[in-house]
Amino acid sequence: MKIVKDTKTPQNLTIEKLRSFKGFANVSDAEAKRIIASMKELSILTYNTIIEHEQFKSIPKLRKAE
Repeated sequence: MKIVKDTKTPQNLTIEKLRSFKGFANVSDAEAKRIIASMKELSILTYNTIIEHEQFKSIPKLRKAE
């Protein structure tokens, strides 16, 4: 498995990449597409939650700076 160090550029998971992971070698194309869509949705939700949390934490710091 290749470790991706570029965290600024979104990485799209392909069916071939998904099948390279243990347990996913024999999934159908349709199932792979559903898995990829679910993982993408989860990653977006996670990202948005983290960003929202970080902004919430920074509000008191910004108020102190005023």
